[in-house]
Amino acid sequence: MKILVCIKQILAPELAELSGRPEIKDRDKDPFLPMIPSPDDNCYRLNPFDEYAVEEALRIRDSFTDVTVDALSLGPMRCRRVLLRALEMGVNNATLLRLDRPPFSLTPFETASILAAYLRDKIYDLILTGVMAEDGMNGQTGQLVAALLDMPCATAVISERLLSPHGPIYVEREEDGGERATYEICLPAVLTIQSGINRPRYPALSHVLRARTQEIVTLEAAPLLPTPRERIVNVSRTESSTTCTFIAGSLAEKAGQFLDFCRQKGFLGP
Repeated sequence: MKILVCIKQILAPELAELSGRPEIKDRDKDPFLPMIPSPDDNCYRLNPFDEYAVEEALRIRDSFTDVTVDALSLGPMRCRRVLLRALEMGVNNATLLRLDRPPFSLTPFETASILAAYLRDKIYDLILTGVMAEDGMNGQTGQLVAALLDMPCATAVISERLLSPHGPIYVEREEDGGERATYEICLPAVLTIQSGINRPRYPALSHVLRARTQEIVTLEAAPLLPTPRERIVNVSRTESSTTCTFIAGSLAEKAGQFLDFCRQKGFLGP
């Protein structure tokens, strides 16, 4: 059985802010060019939702013999760091589809098209992705890959049960209104994994040492780009609308100011 996990490197919001640095020098001529994040590699990490997908694939491998788990990522060379993380967790092989494009410049359709074009002549019994990426939060790539490869798909999977490497796989997924539905799906299939389905493992020392010498296959993804159907014209961060007021004075003065504030806001009667 062969399992593939598609993982993404994202900008960690607590480590970097969107900057006003233009992607090209002609930004003044085109104000709708996308803003890009800090170029510091330390500002990036593995998408947390994808980490749950990696862990779920490893748990399936732990339950059966002769199971291989591969990791695949799309992006610039710095994405090798998240593939290294996957190898440290225990993934068998890692592949980078190199595309030197700035973050946020690919639409979900373009991302899925590149992945599907690469996978079209590959044989995988199960393809896992995170339910969404923490940065864009589009939640579309997994199901688009399934559609382009003509494979069954279940999204927002909160539990899975595989009785045989040949399938079928039983999955429980979240639906609107808090409902849950269980499906029996024939393999090969695509699943998008919801957070909380498991507890991702901490890398074992043996896997960390192996990952240091393991080759990460790197292929150029530019030839796989589809004909553009849409274009991202701008990515920006809205200013916070919340304010904070500090109250000074003695305890009695602070209490009086706080009561006046509550009355002004209508929290208390006159």
